[in-house]
Amino acid sequence: MLPRRILPTLLLLGAAVASACGYRAGLSPALPDGRTAESIGIEIFGNETLLPNIEQPLHAATSDSARRFLDLELRSPRRADLVLRGSIKDFQRREGARTPDNLFVETRDVLLIEATLVDRARGVTLGSTTVETVVGSAIDVPGREPVQRERGLKVAADQIVLSLLADLEYRDSAPPLD
Repeated sequence: MLPRRILPTLLLLGAAVASACGYRAGLSPALPDGRTAESIGIEIFGNETLLPNIEQPLHAATSDSARRFLDLELRSPRRADLVLRGSIKDFQRREGARTPDNLFVETRDVLLIEATLVDRARGVTLGSTTVETVVGSAIDVPGREPVQRERGLKVAADQIVLSLLADLEYRDSAPPLD
């Protein structure tokens, strides 16, 4: 067993070695002009749907995704190196599952979201994506629909952040397509 004073020293040494070898906790992409992005700003997405205020929980979910997946500081879009912007293009509530007696037991929410990643300093679009998320909610439990919609927004936000930033991070290292 190691003496108690050696364990903190070993932990600090391990952290120093990990940082010295270039270990990172998240995506931190290099920009096409060679600069390394240090920050990202997330604008509140536009809402072109009839569903009011859906852009607020999407903004919260996208900010949370950026914190979890990126090694970039989250800043105001006016001060960030990269800016994530977009619009919620469509929302539809559709019929879901039915029983053998043709009774509805589920509804489905379908959201279509478009997003772009912009190099703020140069005003250049670095990538764009379109995400469609489908969330089903059983109608027998009151209050379940907002919870399921929030879950769907989190999934959409993860897809947006990972799609745009991973593409930028790994674009140059990807094997050539045949």
